[in-house]
Amino acid sequence: MMKAILEFLAKNNRWAIALVIILMLVGGGLIKIQNNKIKNLNTKYKSEVKLKNALLDTVHTYKDKEGNWVAEKLTIQGRLEDLLADSARLTKSQKRLLNQVNNANKENTVLTAALIRAEFIIDSLMHTGGVIIDTTNKTVEFTEFNNPDINYDFKAFGILPFPVNSKPTLLIKSLNLPNEQFIKFQWDNDKRADYPVSFSVTNTNKYVKVHDVNSYAIPTATQELLNPNGWQKIGIWMKKNDDVLKIIGGAAIGVGGTYIIMK
Repeated sequence: MMKAILEFLAKNNRWAIALVIILMLVGGGLIKIQNNKIKNLNTKYKSEVKLKNALLDTVHTYKDKEGNWVAEKLTIQGRLEDLLADSARLTKSQKRLLNQVNNANKENTVLTAALIRAEFIIDSLMHTGGVIIDTTNKTVEFTEFNNPDINYDFKAFGILPFPVNSKPTLLIKSLNLPNEQFIKFQWDNDKRADYPVSFSVTNTNKYVKVHDVNSYAIPTATQELLNPNGWQKIGIWMKKNDDVLKIIGGAAIGVGGTYIIMK
């Protein structure tokens, strides 16, 4: 159909062909503008969905392959000014995090940050370590230095002999809970959510319980920018060479149009 139209125009009016080419270029430009608007709206919508999911997310706790406890939660991504202005959606911990990021930005630009709330919790711990009995000073000392999760030295007074009217006392001489913490930001596996960023903290000590995690990352830290797949690499290359591709495309159209007109 298009070939028949071009043949008809070539026989009757070469300038009409030039007009058609111009209209095609203008139409192509309008289509591109419209596509860019749709793309921008789509990007804005995805960003809002990621932000909403991060603000409403809760801590997910699980064991990794090494048996360590991992606490994971989605990372907040957005313009810091907008987030602070829209503080009604933020929890107290999220407000504290963003305020600290805002203060830190006065000296250096913060790329990523996290605020972790954790406690050392010992629940129903049965002593299985050493017991030192001192009948002269009426004391009993409980020691544990071989447990990889907890080390302590407790000393109780007024134990032996045990008069009816005496009240035993306990002295915690030392309490040490060794813990190694591994913190990381990573892309969430849910590709449908446009690769949201999540934050996780891993503790090697089972007595360390993470109650809440809130993290922030600059909105430009995207999967497409930092870890693009094959198609995204092609898209990035085309964006970088957009001017060159426009010149090549325009030249190709011009040569083709001139050929048709002069034929």
